[in-house]
Amino acid sequence: MPVSARVFPGLVLLILGVSGAASVAVPPAETRTAPSRFQDDLRFVVSEAQRVQQSDVAAWTSYRFGRRSEREDYDSSGQIVDREELEFLVSPGKDGFLEELVRHNGLPPDASDEEHHRRAGSFGRHYKTLVAGVGGEQEEGGYSLGQLLHLASYRFAGRESLNGVDCYRLDFSPEDVQPKTGGLAAKFTKAMAGSLWITVEGFHLAGAKAETVHPITIALSLSKVYSLKVRMDAAPVGEGVWLPERVEVITNARILIKSIRRRNLYTYADFLRVVPPG
Repeated sequence: MPVSARVFPGLVLLILGVSGAASVAVPPAETRTAPSRFQDDLRFVVSEAQRVQQSDVAAWTSYRFGRRSEREDYDSSGQIVDREELEFLVSPGKDGFLEELVRHNGLPPDASDEEHHRRAGSFGRHYKTLVAGVGGEQEEGGYSLGQLLHLASYRFAGRESLNGVDCYRLDFSPEDVQPKTGGLAAKFTKAMAGSLWITVEGFHLAGAKAETVHPITIALSLSKVYSLKVRMDAAPVGEGVWLPERVEVITNARILIKSIRRRNLYTYADFLRVVPPG
């Protein structure tokens, strides 16, 4: 598979938080008089966020939802040179997800376009990578935010309101990273700094952001990612379940001899719980 197909048009998987858990009072920075207790509390918050990940991902198979994919390519001056919008209706299927393309660049798709995207099953492949818990070669894949809840350490940055929800904010940097697996995902994780927002009530992952702190070379140095910024926001969809509503990826890279400046935006909406086919 060509390098460009492995790396683009996105470099992100999401991690989300579902299910409930009892709250824990993580002490604010100004009252850290018992470091060992504080670290125990911090580890508890992280372990709860890790625990709900599996059920969160599993819950996705019980929902029908709308998925919108927007891509913008820019020239060196920042002007848009190409743009594409795809809108899908995604439903649980017997062996995965059924993906119906409903609009392409604002217009009804033709039959060949519908068939192409149905066969491609980009979200279904993305979901399988989520279940595996590592980065992959899917549209929303390549660098996994899922790995960010499995770093070596975190720094508690206090409590913040994110989209009106009270959250614990945890910061991390490359020094905090010890990837458990190698490959492309590990390279990206080791080069990222950012924050996670975990809800005080229920330990859902409400948001995450990360960006590279230095360039990343890939494919025997034939290609380089100069910068990558990722942002994910999740929201409750009912029945104690939180699912993503927005993922943005901004990339500046060189793939072989081609310069790529790209923004990908994935949005998810209109979640409706359904009974998956037996």
